[in-house]
Amino acid sequence: MQEKRLQRRVGIEVPIRVCRPDSDVTIMARYQDLSWGGASFVTNDLTIQCDHRLIMRLPWTNGQFFAIEADVVRCEPLESGHQRVAVRFSRVGHQDDRRLAKLIELLSSTLHETAQATAPAMPLLELVLDDQDEVREKLSQVAEGYLFITACGTYRIGQSLLLLIEYTDDFPGLRLRARVKSQSIDDQGDGERPCLVTLELGFEHPLDELHKLAHLSMRYQRKRARFMGPYPGPSSYQ
Repeated sequence: MQEKRLQRRVGIEVPIRVCRPDSDVTIMARYQDLSWGGASFVTNDLTIQCDHRLIMRLPWTNGQFFAIEADVVRCEPLESGHQRVAVRFSRVGHQDDRRLAKLIELLSSTLHETAQATAPAMPLLELVLDDQDEVREKLSQVAEGYLFITACGTYRIGQSLLLLIEYTDDFPGLRLRARVKSQSIDDQGDGERPCLVTLELGFEHPLDELHKLAHLSMRYQRKRARFMGPYPGPSSYQ
Protein backbone atom coordinates (compact mmCIF):
# COMPACT_ATOMS: atom_id res chain seq x y z
CA MET A 1 0.00 0.00 0.00
CA GLN A 2 2.91 2.37 0.57
CA GLU A 3 3.70 2.63 -3.15
CA LYS A 4 0.03 3.18 -3.93
CA ARG A 5 -0.10 6.20 -1.64
CA LEU A 6 3.14 7.78 -2.78
CA GLN A 7 2.55 11.17 -4.35
CA ARG A 8 4.92 12.98 -6.63
CA ARG A 9 6.70 15.77 -4.78
CA VAL A 10 8.55 18.44 -6.72
CA GLY A 11 10.94 21.17 -5.68
CA ILE A 12 9.54 24.58 -6.51
CA GLU A 13 11.69 27.65 -7.15
CA VAL A 14 8.97 30.18 -7.97
CA PRO A 15 7.49 33.22 -6.23
CA ILE A 16 5.05 32.23 -3.49
CA ARG A 17 2.59 33.96 -1.21
CA VAL A 18 1.30 32.71 2.12
CA CYS A 19 -1.19 34.51 4.33
CA ARG A 20 -3.79 33.85 7.01
CA PRO A 21 -7.49 33.62 6.09
CA ASP A 22 -8.35 36.81 7.99
CA SER A 23 -5.44 38.88 6.66
CA ASP A 24 -4.02 40.08 3.35
CA VAL A 25 -0.55 40.47 4.85
CA THR A 26 1.90 38.22 3.03
CA ILE A 27 4.02 35.93 5.21
CA MET A 28 7.66 35.81 4.12
CA ALA A 29 8.24 32.22 2.98
CA ARG A 30 10.21 30.05 0.59
CA TYR A 31 8.78 26.83 -0.80
CA GLN A 32 10.75 23.61 -0.53
CA ASP A 33 8.45 21.18 -2.24
CA LEU A 34 4.94 20.79 -3.58
CA SER A 35 2.63 17.82 -4.10
CA TRP A 36 -1.02 17.32 -4.98
CA GLY A 37 -1.80 16.80 -1.29
CA GLY A 38 0.23 19.59 0.30
CA ALA A 39 3.48 21.51 0.47
CA SER A 40 6.32 22.56 2.75
CA PHE A 41 8.06 25.91 3.09
CA VAL A 42 10.59 27.73 5.24
CA THR A 43 9.61 30.94 7.01
CA ASN A 44 10.86 33.26 9.74
CA ASP A 45 7.28 33.65 11.06
CA LEU A 46 7.46 31.60 14.25
CA THR A 47 3.85 32.34 15.19
CA ILE A 48 2.65 29.68 12.73
CA GLN A 49 1.71 26.55 14.66
CA CYS A 50 0.18 23.13 14.00
CA ASP A 51 -3.55 23.17 13.20
CA HIS A 52 -3.39 26.76 11.93
CA ARG A 53 -5.23 27.45 8.65
CA LEU A 54 -3.28 29.25 5.90
CA ILE A 55 -3.96 30.46 2.37
CA MET A 56 -1.38 29.31 -0.17
CA ARG A 57 -1.22 31.36 -3.36
CA LEU A 58 0.40 29.31 -6.11
CA PRO A 59 1.75 30.79 -9.36
CA TRP A 60 -0.21 30.48 -12.58
CA THR A 61 0.03 31.86 -16.10
CA ASN A 62 0.37 35.54 -17.00
CA GLY A 63 1.63 36.45 -13.53
CA GLN A 64 -1.58 35.29 -11.86
CA PHE A 65 -2.01 33.18 -8.73
CA PHE A 66 -4.63 30.73 -7.53
CA ALA A 67 -5.48 30.18 -3.87
CA ILE A 68 -5.70 26.97 -1.83
CA GLU A 69 -6.65 26.64 1.84
CA ALA A 70 -4.25 24.48 3.83
CA ASP A 71 -3.90 23.15 7.38
CA VAL A 72 -0.53 23.17 9.14
CA VAL A 73 0.37 19.59 10.09
CA ARG A 74 4.00 19.97 11.22
CA CYS A 75 6.45 22.69 12.28
CA GLU A 76 10.18 21.96 12.52
CA PRO A 77 12.51 24.54 14.15
CA LEU A 78 15.56 25.51 12.09
CA GLU A 79 18.62 27.61 12.77
CA SER A 80 18.72 31.38 12.39
CA GLY A 81 15.20 31.94 13.66
CA HIS A 82 13.37 30.03 10.92
CA GLN A 83 11.09 27.01 10.83
CA ARG A 84 10.05 24.46 8.22
CA VAL A 85 6.26 24.25 7.91
CA ALA A 86 4.39 21.35 6.32
CA VAL A 87 0.78 21.88 5.23
CA ARG A 88 -1.98 19.69 3.90
CA PHE A 89 -4.37 21.12 1.34
CA SER A 90 -7.87 21.07 2.80
CA ARG A 91 -10.10 23.21 0.58
CA VAL A 92 -9.46 23.57 -3.16
CA GLY A 93 -11.68 25.08 -5.83
CA HIS A 94 -12.64 22.61 -8.57
CA GLN A 95 -10.85 24.56 -11.31
CA ASP A 96 -7.93 25.37 -9.03
CA ASP A 97 -7.42 21.63 -8.47
CA ARG A 98 -6.90 21.24 -12.22
CA ARG A 99 -4.44 24.13 -12.15
CA LEU A 100 -2.57 22.48 -9.27
CA ALA A 101 -2.29 19.18 -11.18
CA LYS A 102 -1.05 21.05 -14.26
CA LEU A 103 1.50 23.01 -12.23
CA ILE A 104 2.91 19.78 -10.74
CA GLU A 105 3.05 18.25 -14.21
CA LEU A 106 4.98 21.22 -15.56
CA LEU A 107 7.42 21.24 -12.66
CA SER A 108 7.88 17.46 -12.88
CA SER A 109 9.00 17.74 -16.48
CA THR A 110 12.24 19.34 -15.26
CA LEU A 111 13.06 16.52 -12.81
CA HIS A 112 15.42 13.62 -13.41
CA GLU A 113 14.04 10.07 -13.53
CA THR A 114 13.87 9.52 -9.78
CA ALA A 115 11.28 7.71 -7.67
CA GLN A 116 9.64 11.04 -6.87
CA ALA A 117 9.68 12.19 -10.49
CA THR A 118 8.01 9.01 -11.77
CA ALA A 119 5.57 8.53 -8.87
CA PRO A 120 1.90 9.18 -9.66
CA ALA A 121 0.87 12.78 -9.12
CA MET A 122 -2.03 11.67 -6.90
CA PRO A 123 -3.72 8.43 -5.74
CA LEU A 124 -6.72 7.54 -7.90
CA LEU A 125 -10.05 5.89 -7.19
CA GLU A 126 -12.42 5.25 -10.10
CA LEU A 127 -16.17 4.80 -9.73
CA VAL A 128 -18.02 3.58 -12.83
CA LEU A 129 -21.82 3.83 -12.90
CA ASP A 130 -24.17 2.37 -15.51
CA ASP A 131 -27.63 2.77 -13.93
CA GLN A 132 -29.55 6.05 -13.95
CA ASP A 133 -31.07 5.56 -10.51
CA GLU A 134 -27.64 4.90 -9.05
CA VAL A 135 -26.21 7.93 -10.83
CA ARG A 136 -28.88 10.15 -9.27
CA GLU A 137 -28.32 8.62 -5.83
CA LYS A 138 -24.56 9.17 -5.93
CA LEU A 139 -24.82 12.69 -7.34
CA SER A 140 -27.35 13.57 -4.61
CA GLN A 141 -24.80 12.47 -2.02
CA VAL A 142 -22.05 14.51 -3.70
CA ALA A 143 -24.30 17.59 -3.59
CA GLU A 144 -24.50 17.15 0.20
CA GLY A 145 -20.72 16.81 0.57
CA TYR A 146 -20.30 13.06 1.12
CA LEU A 147 -20.33 9.75 -0.78
CA PHE A 148 -20.57 6.06 0.16
CA ILE A 149 -18.96 3.63 -2.28
CA THR A 150 -17.65 0.06 -2.40
CA ALA A 151 -13.99 -0.37 -3.34
CA CYS A 152 -11.30 -3.04 -3.53
CA GLY A 153 -8.42 -2.95 -1.05
CA THR A 154 -8.04 -0.92 2.11
CA TYR A 155 -7.40 2.78 2.60
CA ARG A 156 -6.09 5.02 5.34
CA ILE A 157 -8.59 7.09 7.31
CA GLY A 158 -7.86 10.67 6.34
CA GLN A 159 -6.23 9.69 3.04
CA SER A 160 -6.80 12.12 0.18
CA LEU A 161 -7.41 10.78 -3.31
CA LEU A 162 -8.65 11.82 -6.71
CA LEU A 163 -12.12 10.38 -7.30
CA LEU A 164 -13.14 9.86 -10.92
CA ILE A 165 -16.87 9.31 -11.33
CA GLU A 166 -17.39 7.91 -14.79
CA TYR A 167 -20.23 6.39 -16.75
CA THR A 168 -20.60 3.61 -19.31
CA ASP A 169 -22.26 5.91 -21.85
CA ASP A 170 -21.33 9.39 -23.05
CA PHE A 171 -22.49 11.06 -19.83
CA PRO A 172 -19.83 13.57 -18.66
CA GLY A 173 -17.90 12.38 -15.62
CA LEU A 174 -16.69 14.21 -12.52
CA ARG A 175 -13.18 14.69 -11.18
CA LEU A 176 -13.20 15.42 -7.45
CA ARG A 177 -10.77 15.64 -4.54
CA ALA A 178 -11.99 13.26 -1.84
CA ARG A 179 -10.86 12.26 1.65
CA VAL A 180 -11.53 8.93 3.39
CA LYS A 181 -13.65 9.59 6.49
CA SER A 182 -14.48 6.01 7.49
CA GLN A 183 -14.05 2.46 6.24
CA SER A 184 -15.84 -0.82 6.95
CA ILE A 185 -14.71 -4.21 5.63
CA ASP A 186 -17.45 -6.08 3.75
CA ASP A 187 -15.34 -9.06 2.63
CA GLN A 188 -11.85 -9.92 3.91
CA GLY A 189 -11.03 -11.61 0.62
CA ASP A 190 -8.39 -14.30 0.20
CA GLY A 191 -5.48 -15.17 -2.04
CA GLU A 192 -7.70 -15.04 -5.12
CA ARG A 193 -10.22 -12.32 -4.16
CA PRO A 194 -9.39 -8.76 -3.07
CA CYS A 195 -10.70 -7.27 0.13
CA LEU A 196 -13.95 -5.33 -0.36
CA VAL A 197 -14.67 -2.25 1.75
CA THR A 198 -17.35 0.40 2.03
CA LEU A 199 -15.81 3.88 2.13
CA GLU A 200 -17.38 7.06 3.42
CA LEU A 201 -15.81 9.94 1.53
CA GLY A 202 -15.83 13.65 2.20
CA PHE A 203 -14.65 16.24 -0.30
CA GLU A 204 -11.96 18.90 -0.34
CA HIS A 205 -14.03 21.32 -2.42
CA PRO A 206 -16.38 24.10 -1.27
CA LEU A 207 -19.88 22.74 -0.66
CA ASP A 208 -21.50 25.26 -3.00
CA GLU A 209 -19.26 24.05 -5.85
CA LEU A 210 -20.16 20.41 -5.14
CA HIS A 211 -23.85 21.31 -5.15
CA LYS A 212 -23.52 23.10 -8.48
CA LEU A 213 -21.46 20.35 -10.14
CA ALA A 214 -23.81 17.59 -8.99
CA HIS A 215 -26.96 19.40 -10.09
CA LEU A 216 -25.49 20.33 -13.47
CA SER A 217 -24.67 16.65 -14.00
CA MET A 218 -28.16 15.56 -12.93
CA ARG A 219 -29.75 18.12 -15.24
CA TYR A 220 -27.64 16.87 -18.15
CA GLN A 221 -28.66 13.32 -17.36
CA ARG A 222 -32.37 14.19 -17.30
CA LYS A 223 -32.09 15.91 -20.69
CA ARG A 224 -30.26 12.95 -22.16
CA ALA A 225 -32.76 10.45 -20.73
CA ARG A 226 -35.61 12.44 -22.28
CA PHE A 227 -34.16 11.80 -25.73
CA MET A 228 -32.56 8.38 -25.25
CA GLY A 229 -34.96 6.68 -22.83
CA PRO A 230 -33.89 4.63 -19.79
CA TYR A 231 -30.64 2.72 -20.02
CA PRO A 232 -31.35 -0.99 -19.39
CA GLY A 233 -27.94 -2.05 -18.16
CA PRO A 234 -27.37 -3.76 -14.78
CA SER A 235 -26.59 -1.73 -11.66
CA SER A 236 -23.00 -2.23 -10.50
CA TYR A 237 -20.02 -0.16 -9.48
CA GLN A 238 -16.58 -0.57 -8.06
